[in-house]
Formats: sequence, structure tokens, C-alpha cells
Amino acid sequence: MTTLTRLTWVLLCAVAVLLLYLPATSGALYYDDYSNLQGLEQISSWSSAWQFVFGGHAGPLGRPLALSTFLPYSSGWPENAQAILIANVLLHCCNFVLLVMLGQLLIERISSVDCHLHFRIALGAAVLWAVIPLLASTSLIAVQRMTGLAAFFGLLGLIGFVRGYSLSEQRPLLGFLAQMAALGTGTLLSIFSKESGAVIPVFALIIDFFVRRNIYHEQAAKTAFLRRILLLLPLAFLIFYISPLHIDWFRFDEYRGFTPFERFMTEQVVLWEYLKSAFFPQSPTAFGPFHDYYAIKPVGLKTVLAALAWFTLLASAIVLRYRYKWFSLAVVWFLAGHLLESSSVLLELYFEHRNYLAVYGICLFFSVLAFTARGRLARVAPYFLAGYILLLSAVLLAMTVRWGQPEEAAESWNARHPGSARAALHAVFVGMNGEFSNGIEPNAVKPVRERQTFALRVLDRTKNACPDCLDVRLQALMYSCSLTPAEDTRARMHESLEVARFGRINVTVVDQLFNLQELLKVNACSPLNYSDLLSLIDRLRDSSKMNVQVYGAKIYFVRAIAAQELGDTEQVWASLDEAERIAPGALPVLQYQVYYALEQGDIYRAQQALARRESQPGVISQLPEQQLTALREAISAAMKENQQ
Repeated sequence: MTTLTRLTWVLLCAVAVLLLYLPATSGALYYDDYSNLQGLEQISSWSSAWQFVFGGHAGPLGRPLALSTFLPYSSGWPENAQAILIANVLLHCCNFVLLVMLGQLLIERISSVDCHLHFRIALGAAVLWAVIPLLASTSLIAVQRMTGLAAFFGLLGLIGFVRGYSLSEQRPLLGFLAQMAALGTGTLLSIFSKESGAVIPVFALIIDFFVRRNIYHEQAAKTAFLRRILLLLPLAFLIFYISPLHIDWFRFDEYRGFTPFERFMTEQVVLWEYLKSAFFPQSPTAFGPFHDYYAIKPVGLKTVLAALAWFTLLASAIVLRYRYKWFSLAVVWFLAGHLLESSSVLLELYFEHRNYLAVYGICLFFSVLAFTARGRLARVAPYFLAGYILLLSAVLLAMTVRWGQPEEAAESWNARHPGSARAALHAVFVGMNGEFSNGIEPNAVKPVRERQTFALRVLDRTKNACPDCLDVRLQALMYSCSLTPAEDTRARMHESLEVARFGRINVTVVDQLFNLQELLKVNACSPLNYSDLLSLIDRLRDSSKMNVQVYGAKIYFVRAIAAQELGDTEQVWASLDEAERIAPGALPVLQYQVYYALEQGDIYRAQQALARRESQPGVISQLPEQQLTALREAISAAMKENQQ
């Protein structure tokens, strides 16, 4: 097969993948898109662009490289979501091409199969990987470009690393330096796209173990030993990072609501579920962005058996690594891909995109089996693989067509995942902002009341399947203010008060409390008043999440507003004191304290609020100097006015 023929096959397959994904590019935006790309539409200068790129909060490193790729879309965000999704799909196609290259390099160095099969195996593995429906959310959720971009740079680094073996056999030191430079650059770019790029050197270590050949040259042996040591260091660091030596595995985390040990054991089950979803054909509606309802698995027979099964599989892969190298490679590659995101690190429990690179080793294993089968299977096995790829492609196409119809997709996800608050709120958002999909006038905007009625119906259906979804109940409560009789609204408030004792507190709940306060401010929910809001917040005070900055400080801030509207000065200060305790560096809390104190004529209290921050270097350094100056000037002006 000539080089031109191979390029043609790769391009044809890439175009086919693009066409499979294209229907979904007219899909919606999701929860993480808005939160992680907040401020994109406000970029108007180099300074605002710099602040957006380096102000990311999706991970500890901020992911500036990935955020920088969204800058070209700032002027049209969020209406230009389709252009962003098309770029994501093109990135997925690029990663497909890189995996063809990487696969062929690996087969050439590891395998003893006939040379004419190398390209076919590499292409088969990459195509299988590219059409797995489980991976679609990586490209079809705008902000998950972070995952695709991290994979892109990581794969470039791995390709350079593997290519460097040929040079290292001729010029060991130069080859070693070239390998480390390629891998280091790729890894660095990868982790600044998404922190999971830290596993790229672990993939390189796996490759190094499987491509090892007998070395007779003394200098080559030395550089091979040094390479192995350097590659072991990232693995040692990652194991330390997720181990009880670094993380207290039994400390309950107030933000997530579980311990690292509970998460680690739950992930043993999740990994098996990932495999089932990836390689056993599922209904197109089985895949989607909403898994927030996935609960911690109690440590018991199921989790212990799942962990033992993984331990047995890993041990078998190590023992059989010479005899069944592709099987061993598949096992360790999959587990390496999940080393960070599916272990003890306190992230959410289940996300489909975490499998993006992890499943490639299994795809390569299946392709090798198909093209190296013997006996009667030799002729039919490649056709079985082709049929399997076509079957997954059909599922993927059905899935992308549905994703491209936001209202239908939202409704199907809400119906399939009745316990997902995110699915319900997404359905509400799409329904409130969308258009008729089956109406008489396809382009007619739904009347507001009809859209709100639909939203209320969705939320009521969800709350029945989710007894602790406070966010769903609060959203329904606010819709009821204008849709249902006063008795129903008061009943919904009573229900929210009961659920608030044990319900989930999340960012949505915080936003809804602010929104409810705004409704009460303009008397848009007459059955309720600020006393109801105060009672609701007081029911939340026993929750451990009230000590978490992103929740508690903001909720107490709302409580202060409610108390102020009720004329209860003592409760205003009590609420602001709690907000300051939880988040001493929160500028809105400080501003509220200073200006409210000045409004009350209490200059001393305003001075003390500012002085407490100034006495804490770590706190005062977080606050913008311009805003601090404004506060100092306001206090000075009040003092002068008081003296006069």
C-alpha cells in the first residue's frame, strides 16, 4: 500500500467521522460551558483577554492554553456555539489522525506481525476509537475542548517520544534528549490545557516497557536506564498525589459530600460501567452530559469485588505481558488513563469524557486481534471489526442527530435521568429559550406562560425522583409565583423548607436564593415575603456545606439582604459576620459591611471591617486596590461629614 493510498484512507475516515458528528454541532450549551467561559463576551482589550485566559477556575492551573482557544469567539458568544462545536469536532478528527500515527509507530516497534498489516491495524484501532459514542461528549460540550486539546498535545508528545527510539539506537544521547524534549513539551502543553495531561508521561512509561529491546551498546544501555528512571518519576509523583500519604482518605469533604476513600471505592465500579458503555452497544439516549445524580457506592460486596477484579486483571496483565502483550497494554493503558480523574481525587464521580484517551489501548487490542486472527477466523475477523465499527457508528449518528435537536435531547435526558437536577434545569433552560420543535409555526417563539408551564411540569417530575434536589424545588417555586394559586406557592415553600434540612446545596441553589430575593424585592411573588426567605436560609445553616466559601458566604450575604429588608439590623450584622468568617477575602462582603455601617452612622464598625482585612496579609492581597481605595475614601468622607 503506497503512502498516497494510506493518506487517502486516513482522510476519508476523518471526513466520515466529521460527518457523523456534524448533526450535533447545532446542539445546546451546557452548565459547565457558561460557568467556565464566563466573561468571554466581555473581552474588548488585551487586558480583558489576559484576565480571561489566566483567570480560569476549572482546575488548579487554570487551563490557560485551552481558554486562549476560545478568544476568537468572544464577539459572538454565546450565539456562536455551533462554530465552537465544529472546531471541537475538527480537533477530534485531528486526534484520530494522530492516533493512526501513534498506533503504527507502536505496532512497528512492538509487534512481530507482517509489515503489510501495520497500517491496517493502526487505522482500524483509530477508527474504532473515533466512533465510540461514550467519547462524543468530549467534542459536543463546548468547554470540553480542554480534554480534546490536552489529548492533542499529549499525543504529539508521545509520537515524538516513540519516533525518538530510532534515533536513540543510532545516537543514544541525542535520541534520549529528543525523546525527553518531545515528551516534556507535549506534557507541558497538555497540562496547561487540562491537568489530566499529567498522565501523558505514564503512557510513555507504558510504551517504554513494551517496546524494550535487547541493548548491547553500553551508552545506549545507560540512556535507556536513565530514560526509565525519568519516566518512573511522574508515575511515582501521581501515586503519591492520590495516596493516603498526601490525602487524608477518611476525611469527609464538605464540598463534595464524601471521603476520598469512598470515592476511590466507588470508582472501581464506575470503571467497569465505563467499559460496558464504551464497548457494548447502547441506546443513543444512554450517553449524555448529566450524571450529577450518580451516588457514592457504599463500601461493601459490590465495590470490594470490583476492586479485586481490577487488581486481578492488572496482576494478570503484568504476569502475561510477554505472552499477551496487547492485552497487557490495553489493561495498563486504560487504568493509567484513569489514574487521576477516577481515583481518590475529589472530583465529581462520573464523566464520560474521562475515557477519551484511556480506551485507546483497548481499541488497539481489538484491532490487533482482528487482523492477526488465525485459522478460519483469519478471513472473517477483520469484517467482524468493520461490522462492529459500523454498528457503533450507527449509534453515534443516532446520538448526534438527537444532540443536534436541543429540545428533544433535553427532554429525553430528563426522562432517562429523572434524578438529575442538571438534566431537569437544562430542559427548563432550553424550553424557556428555545423554539417549537413540533409546533404549527416552527419558528414561532413560545409564549412565556406556556414555556413556564412546561418548565414547571419538568421540575415537578424531577423532584419526585430526587427527594434531596433543593435546586429543582426552588426553581419550581419561583415559576409558581406567576403560574399557580397562592396556596400552591405557599405549599411549595413549605416543601422547600422541609427539604432544606437535608437537601443538596450547590451553586444553582445559591443563584436561586439571589433570584428569589430579587423577586421579593419587586413584589413578584406576593404569597411570600422576606421572612420566608430568612426561614429558608436558616434551615440550611446546619449543612456542612455552609462552611464552604462558594456556598456559605454567598448564602449569608443573601440572608443579610433579607434581614435588612425586614429592618433587623442585628441579624444583618450576624449574617455578615458569618460571611466574613467563611470568606474573609470576599470583596462584596467587605463592601456591604462598610457601606451598611456608614449608612447606619457607625463609622467605627466600618473602620474595623477594613482593619480586620488589612491585618491579614493573605486576605488583603486578594482584594483589588482600586476598590480598597474607594472604601477608604468613603470612610474618610463620612468622618469629615461627621466632624462638620
